Amino acid sequence: MTSLIRFIETGTLGEITIGMERKALERLLGKPQAISLSKKPTIVKYGSLQFSFTSDKTTEKLVSIHIYFDEVMEIPEQLLLEGWLPNKSTSLKEFVGETEISNVRFIEDKKHTIKNLQIGLKSEANVIIIFILEEGIEKLNSIHLSKH
Repeated sequence: MTSLIRFIETGTLGEITIGMERKALERLLGKPQAISLSKKPTIVKYGSLQFSFTSDKTTEKLVSIHIYFDEVMEIPEQLLLEGWLPNKSTSLKEFVGETEISNVRFIEDKKHTIKNLQIGLKSEANVIIIFILEEGIEKLNSIHLSKH
């Protein structure tokens, strides 16, 4: 099963894992909607998902996965996401309540917490969840995983 909860819990998004080659990602998801002009890193975009790759002389390897929560969530249908899918309006309280059902645990991520602006959480798999403070309510902004 591919789910957002599983990604937060394990750091894998379906068959997509840090370290995989860009060619393998494109076999799974098809041609990206956009590719960055920069090559350090190369960023490929699939709707609300962005993947960053670094390259050596022969291959490009996945170093980070980013999910951005905008007004409309666009997730490639090839991922076949199941279960709960939050959106930009999801509050911190709702998010924690939903993930607690699956026993996903977090710690506050001091690196991504900025007083009165945003709150960062980190899962045991080092997945970072960012909430932006809007009108006194924490709203889901993005979820990230980067190579250590």
